[in-house]
Amino acid sequence: MRPWQWAQVWMWLAGLGTVESAPILENAKALARGAESPLFLDRPDFFDYPDSDQARLLALAQFIGERPVIFVNSGSDSMLFHHILVGALVVAFIFLLFQFCTHM
Repeated sequence: MRPWQWAQVWMWLAGLGTVESAPILENAKALARGAESPLFLDRPDFFDYPDSDQARLLALAQFIGERPVIFVNSGSDSMLFHHILVGALVVAFIFLLFQFCTHM
């Protein structure tokens, strides 16, 4: 495109209001200085909370329109799963070692 065509496209975008959606330098400097944002979503610690904070979990789930999923400790021992996982990894390693040794 020629430069005058770009200027027409830019003017058309300015008429739509998309040019104003770019961040303004003064706002970027204010946020960089640590100014408190009025929106709690803009806070840097919005997702920085422990899983035990049920109030924030429920508020976040309600905000995004999802049903909250809350995991509870069932009290069962997970050693069975651990043994199954380690056994599968050992079998996979032996199989790969066997494939390597027989095809060399």
